[in-house]
Amino acid sequence: MKDYVICIDASVDIDQQFIEDNKIVIIPMKYILGDTERLMENRLTDHQLLEFYNAMRNGEMTHTSQITPYFYQEVFRREASLGHDILYISLSGGLSSTCSSARTAAEEIEDEFPGLKIEIVDSLAATGGMGLLLMSAVRAEKDGVPLSENAKALRENALRICHWFLVDDLKYLRRGGRISAATAVAGTVLNIKPILKIADDGTLVSIAKKRGLGKASSFLTECYEAAVDRSLPGDVIIAHADCETEAEAMKKRILIANPDANVLICGLGPVIGAHTGPGMLAVIHWGNRDYI
Repeated sequence: MKDYVICIDASVDIDQQFIEDNKIVIIPMKYILGDTERLMENRLTDHQLLEFYNAMRNGEMTHTSQITPYFYQEVFRREASLGHDILYISLSGGLSSTCSSARTAAEEIEDEFPGLKIEIVDSLAATGGMGLLLMSAVRAEKDGVPLSENAKALRENALRICHWFLVDDLKYLRRGGRISAATAVAGTVLNIKPILKIADDGTLVSIAKKRGLGKASSFLTECYEAAVDRSLPGDVIIAHADCETEAEAMKKRILIANPDANVLICGLGPVIGAHTGPGMLAVIHWGNRDYI
């Protein structure tokens, strides 16, 4: 019997086959498209992602909705009844309350099942950053690393994951209140592409502004080249919001910079995509998160 099961939020961006092959348990998350609230219990297919981003382009409003501790209780209780301890990797606590909700649920379920151990790991990451931590957790679990040691290593390594990403259309950041309407209009007229990262506290911060997609994409490559740590795993996840051509071009540039990199391209799920909009492109890798 498996000693512990690995759980992660549905907002993770990684190949679906990896999730299935390694029997990863997905915690459902909610998003709203138009007037309809949807429960995402697994990664959306490429076709579903295309429909989502096309709807955004056509003016449909998108939001996300926090899930309650009840969802965690249901999943944790089910796994506990199967005799599994639990390792849970959450979306950054700086971006969502999911980690807090999970901790509340874990305390209750541990009281129900004496001897049960639930480890909650705040990824301080999103999208492919969670994917990289998940890959690390799976490798450790397969190598026989005990639950607590695996969780400890994930917490120690969370700040070694870099997220560099550009946003194509400023109106989605404006809707989320991250920039003013005047800034959004001026940026659109000037074809400005903001570059953001996830900071050490797990929140989003702006680090640069580039005029035009070409310069913005090149800057992401420069960030990778400057920040990558080749003593760490060479996995790179390029997450994109329905801009696969740009993602493929980015992959080629990353492999020129580091031929040993293991580069995966993943569609950006709706939990993050609802706030960044179509055209968002991210390069996520192991390295020096505080390079810039």
